[in-house]
Amino acid sequence: MALKESAIKQEVGKRFRKFREEIKKAQHELAAELNIYQSTITNIERGKTFPNIRYLLHFYKKYKLNISWLLSSQGDMFITQYHTNPNAVSVMDSHIPYNDPRYEKYTDLLNFMQVPEIEQLIFARLTEAKALFKDVIKDFFAQQKKSRKSGI
Repeated sequence: MALKESAIKQEVGKRFRKFREEIKKAQHELAAELNIYQSTITNIERGKTFPNIRYLLHFYKKYKLNISWLLSSQGDMFITQYHTNPNAVSVMDSHIPYNDPRYEKYTDLLNFMQVPEIEQLIFARLTEAKALFKDVIKDFFAQQKKSRKSGI
C-alpha cells in the first residue's frame, strides 16, 4: 500500500533533522547558509514540506548528502565514492537520445521542478513510487548491472 504524502514528508523530515545534526548545524545556521528563514528548516523537519531542489543541490555539493537516503532511506547518509561509483548519474546525464519523443518530457520535468508546488508533488509521488515499486526497481537495476557485466 502506498504511503500517504504526509507520512512521507514526516519520514523525510526526520532524516533531514538527522542530517542537520550529523553536520552539527543549528537550524538557524543552515537557514543562513541557504539565505532562507529558519522556519523553512523547521517546516521541513516537522514534515510540513519537502526540501526545495535548490537546497538539496546545496547539501549535495557542500556535504555530499545522498539525496536517495534523504528521500527514501536508501544507501548511506553521505556519498563517499561518487567519482568511483559506476552507477552514479548526474541529473543532466540521460540515456534518452535527443530525437526520442521522451526527451522533451525529461526536459519539461527538469524545468517544471523549478516551480515549488510541482517540485513538492513530484518528490512526494517519486518517494511513494519508490516504496510501492521497491522490488521492481531492485530487479531492474540488478538486470542493468548484469547486462553491463556481460557486455549486452
